[in-house]
Amino acid sequence: MQKILVRDLKPGMITAEDIYSIDGQLILSKDFVLTQDSISRLESFAIYSIRITDQISTPYREVINQAPSAKEKVRANPDFKAFKVSFEENVDTLKTTLSQVVRANSNFDAENVISQTLSLIGKTEKSSISMMDMLLNMRDYDDSTYAHMVNCSILCNVFAGWLRMNQEERVLATTCGLFHDIGNLRITEDILKKPGELTVREREVVKRHTMEGYSILAEQKLHPEVKNAALMHHERCDGSGYPYGFTADKISRFSKMTAIVDVFNAMTSKRVYRKAICPFTVVEELQSAEFSQYDPDMMLTFLKNVTNSFIGNRVRLSNGIEGEVVFINPNALSHPTIQCGQKFLDLSQHKDIKITAII
Repeated sequence: MQKILVRDLKPGMITAEDIYSIDGQLILSKDFVLTQDSISRLESFAIYSIRITDQISTPYREVINQAPSAKEKVRANPDFKAFKVSFEENVDTLKTTLSQVVRANSNFDAENVISQTLSLIGKTEKSSISMMDMLLNMRDYDDSTYAHMVNCSILCNVFAGWLRMNQEERVLATTCGLFHDIGNLRITEDILKKPGELTVREREVVKRHTMEGYSILAEQKLHPEVKNAALMHHERCDGSGYPYGFTADKISRFSKMTAIVDVFNAMTSKRVYRKAICPFTVVEELQSAEFSQYDPDMMLTFLKNVTNSFIGNRVRLSNGIEGEVVFINPNALSHPTIQCGQKFLDLSQHKDIKITAII
């Protein structure tokens, strides 16, 4: 056993003891085979040196840990690189078009904006990479209001497919996602991008974006469901939402869809005031609210398909171990089975262990 500086660590080295952060959080467990990701994790916790064994990992485990992760494979794929370029062009187009509309309060060519988004979606249909993998790997993008709207339009399109909607309904769902947050463009950036907690007055200003959005879209030649989605995507089925406190019977179908997509994308994206939340943590939180705040059938369909899309992804657990998602338990969606080397860990039997990141 020897003590070595973190900057001198190499993948394949094995930890000789449990490693804790300054506040007592377990970062890596004893006998953990180091990867480049785990070395970076130590650096992020300001760990300067650790004790390692005199052994090097076996060739089998070394291959497991040094092989490119699913995320690395996606980001190296030419299809993803093309998608990333098209996505950013789509966001720029949306920004140019809608910023002028909000300032001048004039009509805009909604069909052109929608067709560009549908074209972006269409380019991935024959790709070897799923749309969910594409979006998951776009989380480093600066998630402005415009990027959020494009993300939600794509997610609404995918969600509509999961709900077995026809092509016309899928286009409508895509459009709802694309324009649902347009009212935020009338909220000043010092509030939208405030790093700290909002005041009561500022929260009330933010809540007005739903009515502002409806006002902007009211005179546009768009389907009523699109305008309703802008107005109602923060309404909740139990009446706890805003702006009117509508219950399920008064909330339109596509607004219920958009509400689910909006909250999932917002929580899994980074914000100026917090880091992105791990999708499995979001799934766990949404599951606890699905039968009260959201349409239960829609929410269950969404969460089942979202979690299934993460099969094959490498994840980091709260005990410092890394592994691959190999099975989603339909009765415990946020606690899948993880393959760690040659072992399998069923998180539904170990509720104290959480997935902290998809890596």
